Amino acid sequence: MNRKAVAAIVLQAGKVLIAKKIECDSSILSGKWHIPGETLKEKEDDLRGLKRGMKEEAGIELLAARFLVSHITSKGTTVNWYECIPLTIDIRPGSDVSEVKWVPKRDVVKFCDSESIFLWPEKIREYFDL
Repeated sequence: MNRKAVAAIVLQAGKVLIAKKIECDSSILSGKWHIPGETLKEKEDDLRGLKRGMKEEAGIELLAARFLVSHITSKGTTVNWYECIPLTIDIRPGSDVSEVKWVPKRDVVKFCDSESIFLWPEKIREYFDL
């Protein structure tokens, strides 16, 4: 069965939420800043997964989401990318992240690890003016 995941570009007042993955051996993003996302549970739709993931990883509620692009990773996971509007903006790390912060949209690529940026689909690189 093909795994499915969602990635959330949470945009608030010109800033984007980024997260730093906890240090572990099993993730390519271990200890690195990235755009947060979530692997979907069985029978979970994208919006539910986005809301659950952002609540678990950053402690925020989402108001809305706009689909941006879909791509398949080298491991065969289908990732759907969304631009999201937060209902709450007070953030705290949780789940599998050690830190979360708001950064200006133009600075996201300065913080996110080059390995994770390399994995972004072209439309997301364009979104961040790369």
